Amino acid sequence: MPKNIQFRHIPYGSGRPQIVLVGNGLERSSGQIGWDKLLEKIAVQDSGSMTDEQKKAFMKEIEGMMEKIPFPLLYELLSSPQPAPAHLRREDIDDQERRLAEGLKELKNASNRLLDRLPSLGADHIFTTNYSYCLEKAFLPRQDFSKSNVRSTRRFNLNPERKENNKQPREVNYRIHSGYQARNADGSPVGLWHIHGEASVPRGVVLGADRYGRMLSKIEQTCATLSYDGNEPVTEPQPFISWPELFLFGDLYIIGFGFETCETDLWWLLRRKQRERFSDSRVYFYEAPDKTSVKQKLLLAHGAFIPCLTKDKPKTDADYQAFYELAFQDIQKRIEKAKSPS
Repeated sequence: MPKNIQFRHIPYGSGRPQIVLVGNGLERSSGQIGWDKLLEKIAVQDSGSMTDEQKKAFMKEIEGMMEKIPFPLLYELLSSPQPAPAHLRREDIDDQERRLAEGLKELKNASNRLLDRLPSLGADHIFTTNYSYCLEKAFLPRQDFSKSNVRSTRRFNLNPERKENNKQPREVNYRIHSGYQARNADGSPVGLWHIHGEASVPRGVVLGADRYGRMLSKIEQTCATLSYDGNEPVTEPQPFISWPELFLFGDLYIIGFGFETCETDLWWLLRRKQRERFSDSRVYFYEAPDKTSVKQKLLLAHGAFIPCLTKDKPKTDADYQAFYELAFQDIQKRIEKAKSPS
């Protein structure tokens, strides 16, 4: 495990954290399975015993529900035993976690041309809502993060809590203070954070409404401990020990992430960031501007900025590749400007 890992940044002004948040959109060209396929794997029905016609009908039913039911509730619906009891047994919960673990094994851990651009951006941190280790493959192509010894070698733990023997407790499930250390193309350190969990820890994967609620509770507790109050000018870098803290004070560049309205923890953080009087950071959301988009209107209302890189919404794979390349160029320029002395 890395020793004496620290991330130190000036909370405001030049030197504040530079963070890129990536979603599943950047993994598609790696052949990553979609949400519908993952739901098929974790659904309580034994899809392995279905005929082709039954499986086709089941998948059509899932697709129909995805348009009507927020994803966290859809997960709870599909993962619940039928008929659902008033009180879940321990066996029911264990079986649900077993199916989730099996489904997560289907994820691919491969980089691609888009992900390979991330190390050249010069970000201080990369956040991802993805559960796979495609991100790690982009930064550490020779390392196999599906192996526990590799993860242990690269994992950092900034948890401020201490046990009676002064030993730092490890975050087993929801990793607010833990991630992986890597290097950018220029050799500068970068933290890789799986903010919604990772495939190797199914119990910490944020999918259902229950886990979104638990995650938000932990985020709120973490934000309540922040001590930057703006009374004294900060001229020296300060230690940052959690991803919610970085989220609040850093410039955030969001790419390949749909930011659906069901992402309750991140919407809460956006508003909390907007209300943080002592932060001068910005949020940049990379998507083709759409005046009819309710989501984009919500993002603008939460203080985000949507750079106008193209007039037309990408439709083909080539369109998306071109759009992402424009976005990367814009992100790199903004990060370089933010890091340059005022």
